[in-house]
Formats: sequence, C-alpha cells, structure tokens
Amino acid sequence: MIRAFDWRDVGLVKTLADRGVCLDSETGLTEGNHPLQHALVAYLMPMAGAPTLIWRADGNGHAAFGQLRHRPGEQHARVLFIAPAAEQAGNGWQSVIDRLAVEAGERRAQNLIAEVSDKSPEYETLREAGFAIYARQTLWKLAADRLTGDAAETVPLRPAVRADTVAVNTLYSNVVPRLVQQVEPGPQHIERGYVLHEAGELVAYLDVRRGPQGVWVEPFLHPEADDCAEAVLTTCLRLLPGRAEKPLFVCVRRYQNWLQEVVARVGFEPLGSQAVMVKRLAVRLAEPVLKPLPVVEGQVPTPIASTHYTTGDEASHAPVTPRKFGWDWSWWLPHAKTNHR
Repeated sequence: MIRAFDWRDVGLVKTLADRGVCLDSETGLTEGNHPLQHALVAYLMPMAGAPTLIWRADGNGHAAFGQLRHRPGEQHARVLFIAPAAEQAGNGWQSVIDRLAVEAGERRAQNLIAEVSDKSPEYETLREAGFAIYARQTLWKLAADRLTGDAAETVPLRPAVRADTVAVNTLYSNVVPRLVQQVEPGPQHIERGYVLHEAGELVAYLDVRRGPQGVWVEPFLHPEADDCAEAVLTTCLRLLPGRAEKPLFVCVRRYQNWLQEVVARVGFEPLGSQAVMVKRLAVRLAEPVLKPLPVVEGQVPTPIASTHYTTGDEASHAPVTPRKFGWDWSWWLPHAKTNHR
C-alpha cells in the first residue's frame, strides 16, 4: 500500500532517513538531506516542502518512502530522496518511483529527473521504471579554505543582470545539446550568476546557486574560450561572497568534457560521475489538433447585393430591374469586339 505522509509516519521517516539515497545532487550538496523536515513542511503546507509518499508491504512489515521536488510552474520535477536504498527496499523502490511519477504528472510536470551512479543498484531500478539517460556529469569539490591559481590571472567577470538574458540563452542554446534542452530549459534566474563578454559577445556564464551547506556552480563556456577558462573559474572564486565559509561544488556535464582538466588544475577534487536520467510524463504535440467545423443542415440563404446608378445630381437608390432572361445588353453590342476578317 502507498499513500501520502501524515503525522503517524514521523517515526518511520526518521528511522529510514539514514539509510536513504539522495537523487538530486544540487539539493543534497548545498542544503543537506533533511527528509523529515521536508515531509513535515509539505504536510502542513502542500505547495511547499517536498511531497512525501509512504509505502508499506502487506504482512511482512517492510516500508519505504520517497520525496519529490517540484516548483510550481516548472516543466520538470526531480526525485529528491528515497529510503531505504534500492538493495534494502525490495519491491518498495519500484512502487515509490511509479507513484512519484504520477504525483509529478498531477502537478503538471512533463519530465521526472533523477541523478544516480550508473554502477549503483538504483540505476537498474530506475531503468526498469522507464527512466533513460539523457546526460552524464562529474561532480567536483573545492574545500572552503582552499583557493588556487595565479592571483594576477583574472578576467573581467561580472555579476549578470537582466539585460544579459538574451545573450545567456543564446550561449546555452549553442553549448547544450538539443536533447538536454528538451528536458532542462535554460537558466531561469540569470541574476544569480556571472558573465564574461569578449569583443561584444558572451563567452562564459556561471550559474551559481547558494545553500546553507555549500555553493553549486554550473559553467557554460563557449568552446573557443578554452584559453581563459581557468582564469574564469579562479576569478569566480574571488567574487563569491563568503567563499571561505562553505565548500564549492562544480558540476561539469559530459558535453563540456574539456572542462574536466581545467577544473582539476584549479584545485577541485572529483566526487564521482553520475547518469542524469529522465522519465517522460507528457509528450508535447508538434502540430495543433484541428477541430472540424460543425455541419450546417439545410440551405443557408445568401444575401445578394444590388447595383445602383446615379445620374447627375440625382441619386437613385432603386435597384436596376433586369429583364426576364437577363440584362438589356443593347447598349453594349455596338461596342462589342469582333474577330472577323
């Protein structure tokens, strides 16, 4: 049986939380894992927190729970947390995943996203549930008290403003593969990141998301900006407020694989690679559905316009009456064009 979380499940969520798996890396690294807190917030305020679903097996006492992250208006939702891990939950994982997909669809999300290691049992369970890989990523970490790179090597990186929206979206479209764009739209909050312009063209955008336990950076760099990529990262480290208080995490997608070496030179340490998976919840129609016009039965009268003539200053609004078999063409016959020899 599977149902929504209520106050009776507080003990269960608290007990299983330490054996669970976070499937949203950004939230897990920047905010930490707080399943019970998210469940209680969602229970008291349904449009906030993380919707939590409880699964209990019939008879054997096995149980599991899963949580969903979805912001109103977004086209995608994310599997936030599931406990216990797939190896311990048995059939519970499959049931929770399926019900989370239904919950996401009811919230008008079109895609459900999960991030896992492709060598984990969770990866196989997600594949069985209809998830497919659409991207791969590597996570890197830099300790809070560590800053490397030549202090003199800087670039004119500046905070993004709303006027940079078009340029950032253009860079995103040129860098990110079309398949990924169909699942994840471009950056939604431009002002939280940093931009670099060269010769009037945007060549770098760093999407920055801050949390109580860390800072998450996702870089979007034009391939021709490889010569300044290291300077872009080191300049960003100096611009981030409170840099010495929190660790910094960088997410490098496989379609920007050339950045892996750059991130390593700056001093980041790899945390591991992940498969970014998606389950389609809805299909966008490429063509509009045409609705046939209703059939009108019977004959519809068609109005006929009358021709009026005026002579001099006298205006006559009476219609010219034709003869029985047509008009009087006698005035036209002398002027008719002939074709004889």
